[in-house]
Amino acid sequence: MTDPFAFDDPFVPVPPAAVDADPAATLRELFYRVARLEQGLEESHVQASTDLAEVLLDLVSLSDDIRRIVERWGIATNAQEAALVRSVVALGRKLNAILDHHQVRPVTTIGQPLDPKTSDVVEVEPRDNIAANMVLRELRMGYAWRHGLLRRAKVVVSGSAEATADEDEGGDEAAEATN
Repeated sequence: MTDPFAFDDPFVPVPPAAVDADPAATLRELFYRVARLEQGLEESHVQASTDLAEVLLDLVSLSDDIRRIVERWGIATNAQEAALVRSVVALGRKLNAILDHHQVRPVTTIGQPLDPKTSDVVEVEPRDNIAANMVLRELRMGYAWRHGLLRRAKVVVSGSAEATADEDEGGDEAAEATN
């Protein structure tokens, strides 16, 4: 049998800091520091997401502007105009590719019932042959991305002729009441 305690091993001095150390306090301090680092990381993620949303909103606005330019341009009458339109369209495609990369998608509204979570009503047009609160057209497209709604759509919805007339009369009565 071997003796588990060999007293002829060399003596290793214990540093004074190790003798006075409080391992529980050290662990508490380390856990506190880790928690603060995790909190800072979470705040950094939220800030990065907010910053990215602002940049994507600018890109969406730029994409809308390019779309309007191409729609208004019409038919090019010469080669120089055609080349210019092709360049603008190519720029628009690049912007759309960037938006696709960041999972930015247009919100489908036209022909759908009004969704107040994604759309703001700008105008109501009386239409007897279409159900009330159906989106007729978009004045500004809405966009969603992986973190939720990026920009609300501005839409024109249908309304019945009677409802629109009632609203107009109610507005006139309210105006007369204030006079």
